[in-house]
Amino acid sequence: MAADLIFEGGTIFGHPGAEALAVRCGRILAVGRVSEVLSLRGSNTQVFPLNGRFLMPGFFDGHVHFMKVGLDRTFFVDLSGAKSLSEALELLRARAEARPGEWVVGRGWDESRWPERRYLERADLDRAVPKQPCCAVRVDGHMMVANTLALARCVRPEGEFVDRERGHLWEEAVTEVLSLIRPERETLVEAVAEASRFAASLGITSVADMPSPQDLPAYQVAERRGLLRTRIFAYLPVELLPHLAALGIQRGYGSALFRICGVKAFADGSIGAKTAALLEPYRGELGRGRVLLGRGELARLWRKAMEAGLQMAIHAIGDRAIEEVLAAARLAGVGFYDRHRIEHLELPTPAQLSRMKDVGLVASMQPNFLQWSGPGKMYEERLGPARDSRIDPHRWVLDQGIPLAFGSDGMPLGPLYGIGLALNPPHPVQRVTVEEALNAYTKGSAYASFAEDELGDLSPGKWADLVVLSADPTKTPWEKIQVEATFLAGEMVFSR
Repeated sequence: MAADLIFEGGTIFGHPGAEALAVRCGRILAVGRVSEVLSLRGSNTQVFPLNGRFLMPGFFDGHVHFMKVGLDRTFFVDLSGAKSLSEALELLRARAEARPGEWVVGRGWDESRWPERRYLERADLDRAVPKQPCCAVRVDGHMMVANTLALARCVRPEGEFVDRERGHLWEEAVTEVLSLIRPERETLVEAVAEASRFAASLGITSVADMPSPQDLPAYQVAERRGLLRTRIFAYLPVELLPHLAALGIQRGYGSALFRICGVKAFADGSIGAKTAALLEPYRGELGRGRVLLGRGELARLWRKAMEAGLQMAIHAIGDRAIEEVLAAARLAGVGFYDRHRIEHLELPTPAQLSRMKDVGLVASMQPNFLQWSGPGKMYEERLGPARDSRIDPHRWVLDQGIPLAFGSDGMPLGPLYGIGLALNPPHPVQRVTVEEALNAYTKGSAYASFAEDELGDLSPGKWADLVVLSADPTKTPWEKIQVEATFLAGEMVFSR
């Protein structure tokens, strides 16, 4: 049985002493020494020389909004690179001049990086874009600022996630306004294609995605046209749970490239928007954020999801929100082997982590969030030094034996970036080893989406979703590592 493709002459992650890997029909056929694997070479076998480079499973981003990644690169005004409030406004003004009469939608602004150190406000947007509706979503997605014309489209009363004076909207109000600005179907299909191309360039072959139901037709079209080159493991909004249950759609429904895993619920918001639910107030303030779903309602939804055969993924950032999730797990009767997820898990206490382990919950965390941790950074400003010193405690999670999945939440997309922060973080509780980080971004994320039988390591029989790194990261400074090539089911989808 001849191989279709053989990688030879490099380091094979997870297989000490191995130097080669063979692929047949999109799956890993064999791993071993060069002489052993080359015996599988046939007349049509392609050979990819590693030349001492590092072969590993494709990265599995454990939490991302894949459509948003594509739209940020094709449709929205990207504000993530704005170095000041005025630069962000200039980007919005330029888009308004280029597209008169249309909505102007910006995404990704982060006031913690600006010299002004303040949120955008309605008056700012009114000056920059006075004649057409304009809104700009903060980097975390939990807060938006709108100009007067855009705010007029918001039907929520004052105070219900809306501050009309400043033009600020939070949580559900953000979603409702964005739903008014849905791009056309072909724009969404191209966004999927662009997100897939971009992911491949970063070595990402699979993602746990949090799509909106309106995204699903675009994924279907993109897959049919061969434009989707990333495996999507979807967690749909929990509001769809009754419809999924009525249709009998259980975890695993779909195709090799797109499958439904479960539903996602929100227990709180974000630290950047000051809506993450905390046990103690934000630094210098009285507010403790918001619990969006308390333990009683969460437990009811959790039971319904388990009855429907679906996995729960619950967004919980603050310690108060995490407490509600753990209490809900007990009320819902969650068992050790059910394998539900807490998304983000930024501010857990050691006692909470111990309870989390007892019910088998998976920690889906984002090491790139460490960009906001450390002296003078946003987390210290919002929470104070003591809480900042224990935020995103990857070390505690691993030491407890809790399954750890790494992802990015698209802030920004890029495993090399996030892993680099976790290898050299500002605080000891955040630090992991190179091997631990690579496992969390491959095997851990596969486990978190019930895909460990097909993905996550280089065992024979698993999909040949692979990435070639420029050097062995266990022996080379991380900042020198680059993605050289990415393969999906044995087919090259990116080459540097």
